[in-house]
Amino acid sequence: EKPPYDSISEAFDTYLGRLHVRGPVDPKRMDDYNLSRGLCCFRPCNRQQQALIELSECPDGMVFVAAYANTVISYVCFQKPDYPWWQKRCFPQLLELGSIETDPAWRNIGLTKTMLSTIFSNNQFTYFENYIVIAVQTVDMWDLVNTNLSTWEYRRLLLELFKKYGFEPWETEDPEVREHPSNILMARVGSNIDIPTIKHFYNCCLGTN
Repeated sequence: EKPPYDSISEAFDTYLGRLHVRGPVDPKRMDDYNLSRGLCCFRPCNRQQQALIELSECPDGMVFVAAYANTVISYVCFQKPDYPWWQKRCFPQLLELGSIETDPAWRNIGLTKTMLSTIFSNNQFTYFENYIVIAVQTVDMWDLVNTNLSTWEYRRLLLELFKKYGFEPWETEDPEVREHPSNILMARVGSNIDIPTIKHFYNCCLGTN
C-alpha cells in the first residue's frame, strides 16, 4: 500500500518566498491546486494537472509537490513502471520515479534537491526503503533548451544529482535505454531490500527474467 496522504508536509523559506513540500498528495487537493504555467515540459499545464490528479488516484501512484501558496511549482511522481520492458518484469518491490519537473522561473534555488532530499533522506519517511526505485532517463525527455546543456552535460548533471540520494547507474538490455548512448537506467535499492530481490532485479535488467 502507498503511504498515507501528506506523510511529508514541510515548509521551506527561500528568497523567492515560503514553499510547502507535501506528499503523497490527495487527488482532491491536487485538483484544488493551480499548476504553474511553467510546468509544461511534458504537456500543457492544464493537461499535466489532470494527469497528476489521475496518477494520484491510482493505487500505486504518488505525487509529491512543492507549492507556493496554492500554486504548484515543482513535482515528483512515482508509479508502477510504465516502460514496456519493465512492465513485463514488474515485481512487488519495484517502483518507478516517473516525471520530475520544476518551473524554470523557480530553478537555481536548489528546489529539486530539496524535493529529493525530503523524499529520500528523511528519517521520518522511510517508505522507499522497502522498494527498488528505477529512474529511466532518456534524451528525448530532457529539458536541453531551458538548461542550455548538451546531452552529455545533462547526463552528467543527472548522475551527480541522483547519486546524492542513493541512485546508481545499472547496465540493462532495455531497448529504450540502449537506443541512445546518453540514456541511463538509474536505480535506488532501499535499505530493506534483501539479496535475492536484488539478484532478481539484476536479472530483470539483463532480460534473463
